[in-house]
Amino acid sequence: FLSKFNPAPLCRVCIRLVAMSASISVRPDGVGVITLDNAPVNSLSQALVASFKEEFPKLVNDSAVKAIVVTGKGPLFCGGAEITEFGMIAAKGKDAFKDSAPTQSLSDMIDMIDACPKTTVAAINGQALGGGAEVSLGCHYRVASPQAAIAFPEVSLGLLPGAQGTQRLPRVAPLMTAMQMILQGKPLPANAAMKNGIVDAVAKEDVINEAAAFALSKRPNPISKRPMHHMNRIYAASGALEQGLLMAMKQAPGMIAPEAIINCLKAACSKMSFREGLQVEATEFTRLVFSLQSAALRHLFFAERMASKVPGVNAKPGPLRKIGILGAGLMGGGIAMCFAQKGVPVVLKDAKQEWLDAGMKKIQSLWAGQAKRGRLTEEKFKKLMGLVKPSLKYEDFADCDMIIEAVPEIMDLKKEVFLAIEKHTRPDALICTNTSGLNIDDIAAVLKDPSRVMGCHFFSPANVMQLLENVRTGSSSEQTLATGMAMGKLLSKKTVMAGNCDGFVGNRMAAPYAAEAKMLWEEGASPEQIDAAAQKFGMAMGPLALGDLVGQELFWKQRKAAGDM
Repeated sequence: FLSKFNPAPLCRVCIRLVAMSASISVRPDGVGVITLDNAPVNSLSQALVASFKEEFPKLVNDSAVKAIVVTGKGPLFCGGAEITEFGMIAAKGKDAFKDSAPTQSLSDMIDMIDACPKTTVAAINGQALGGGAEVSLGCHYRVASPQAAIAFPEVSLGLLPGAQGTQRLPRVAPLMTAMQMILQGKPLPANAAMKNGIVDAVAKEDVINEAAAFALSKRPNPISKRPMHHMNRIYAASGALEQGLLMAMKQAPGMIAPEAIINCLKAACSKMSFREGLQVEATEFTRLVFSLQSAALRHLFFAERMASKVPGVNAKPGPLRKIGILGAGLMGGGIAMCFAQKGVPVVLKDAKQEWLDAGMKKIQSLWAGQAKRGRLTEEKFKKLMGLVKPSLKYEDFADCDMIIEAVPEIMDLKKEVFLAIEKHTRPDALICTNTSGLNIDDIAAVLKDPSRVMGCHFFSPANVMQLLENVRTGSSSEQTLATGMAMGKLLSKKTVMAGNCDGFVGNRMAAPYAAEAKMLWEEGASPEQIDAAAQKFGMAMGPLALGDLVGQELFWKQRKAAGDM
């Protein structure tokens, strides 16, 4: 038995447990430093929290230590909670948390920092996310590196900051800023965080050195003891929180986390004590962590990351220095915008000048609209337009690394343009199709080398929608597939590798939904009623409006090609 025993997995577990630790050191100036260490993002696992609670008192009780700095190992301060442990919380059931909150251990750790008789300063050396931001708020002061950012992304998991964040943040930041950060989950850069009172200083050089000097110059000032700013109370009393909730519900209808967040902020701005506010936070967090919505969003979080890793595809991706797009319509123009926005030059080709002009005009109007709303500078607008080169010639694809065709869903037309692309491109350039349902093996078969072909199915409008279906054919090479996945990552898409089947993944799922919508119309419901019902359920757009956006002729052509007309 022992001869067959392999200790490697056990050793890996041991190494991992050792790595989940907090290490301490004392500088010559008498400042103790405690470092969060849990690669890759210093997530607050149970092991790391336990280690911190064991090591921190050593610095507190050391008479040689004058002040304490909390920081993270590597380029990040702390990426927040260990999300895998939320599943463990849910598995225990609600009854296990009748007497204490699911985040009690982390909350106790933050109380320990807050109650320290010596000045504590967070040296925020990189991103401080979620629980990491809460740890920084447990410190008496915060000094951030210029590249640091603070964010509370819990809402994207159907949760709220459950380790005192909803009570601490509005005690240092304006209520509007606190509300936006927690409801939207967007990061606040270091300089903006300082302007809003969240960070006390932005380091000019070494963040730990400057945090140590800051700590030695200040007396303890725990946030838990600070009164709520009177302006925050005034804003809360005047309905600002209710307005914020209305806006959040418009952006994410049906979600339950925003209301729970507002309840916590109301408690923070009320006459409740800090500890009473924490009780409200604990109650709301517990309700959310056991909700179906949070379970679904946590599943989605992990599923998206698993989807980005394709088993068996380990080849080095090819370059993506210049991209060719065939077809300047709604889809082709949107794909061109995706690449240009990432700084990649694009050749946008169409068959007729008027079609090309219309496509470029649409692209220009979309970016011009962003510039008008202040989302783009005039300089950035001009740079983006300069990255998209309109063309009527296949020869302009000669130096492109990847060409994506986005012509109408007609099999003969797809084969025709594939042959034309092959004639005018390098042998190693990928030729990809944006088809939403045609057999890609049949399209690729016309080429001399079908291994350079895969499907890249963007969803309309491509410059907005996050999903990208990469489709492997029977001949797609490993490098072709690896390059397609790298392309999805480059464009910040949520990329899924699918097999070459009817409708791939998205349209196969949407087909029954769309069919039911059409049956409802046939049975007497109006298009407006059908779409309103879908939107009330939580869909961003109704199925019939979506069909109009995509183009009804597309579905007609698909049914005709399938012999279903």
